[in-house]
Amino acid sequence: MDSIPVRELNQHTSAVLARVANGESLEITVSGQPAARLVPIDDNTSIRADLIRRGRLIPASNPGPLVLPAGEPDLSVDSTDIVSDLREERL
Repeated sequence: MDSIPVRELNQHTSAVLARVANGESLEITVSGQPAARLVPIDDNTSIRADLIRRGRLIPASNPGPLVLPAGEPDLSVDSTDIVSDLREERL
């Protein structure tokens, strides 16, 4: 993997991005120390698939539709009362 200083990235951004778009991976250095990597986008990997692969997302065990209760919601009850009741149940 080639490395380039951040100054070169700043001065030749379009050229550097063209290299990356053509498949090159580049390491960006600041004061000679690696700071970042520019890598081509892998269109075959979705963000969701990447998160699952890295263990950051666990897919739903039942991917079916969410079933909502029928009828109109009871708007006469204050949400703070509901939360308070739920907290009391936990204690």
